[in-house]
Amino acid sequence: MGELRRKLDTDYVYFAEVELLFNYGVGYPDLIIKLREKVYQEGLEESVYVKKADRKLFQNVHRFLEVLDGSDEPMQDDDSQPIEKWWWHLHKIAKGKYPSLMLKEYLREVYRKRRKYWKVKEKGLYSLRHSTNQEFKPLHLTGK
Repeated sequence: MGELRRKLDTDYVYFAEVELLFNYGVGYPDLIIKLREKVYQEGLEESVYVKKADRKLFQNVHRFLEVLDGSDEPMQDDDSQPIEKWWWHLHKIAKGKYPSLMLKEYLREVYRKRRKYWKVKEKGLYSLRHSTNQEFKPLHLTGK
């Protein structure tokens, strides 16, 4: 019973940490990465809690990286980890450079939809008109 309880707790703790960070701005982003690794090691990837947390992390990956980069121990992608372990490659995901076929289906759809948005955002959704005194206008609204 103790082993079962420990495994159940890991997926929920991962979920709770992600929720706390994104909903309330409280948490430890480096702990989230370590918890995700523990979820993987314990074979809990099919947990409803894990899937919800993974989706939320993908949808907010840029925000997560900002918090992580501003923490006491900023992390870069760990290329010593296999590419299948996406949580060690969040910068690649944020840049839209992660191979989508390596993701589980429930994350692949989120990633593909968000990747289009991220690429547009990275290139700059706004254009500067003739001088810095003019306001930024969305490209899709200017027709140019």
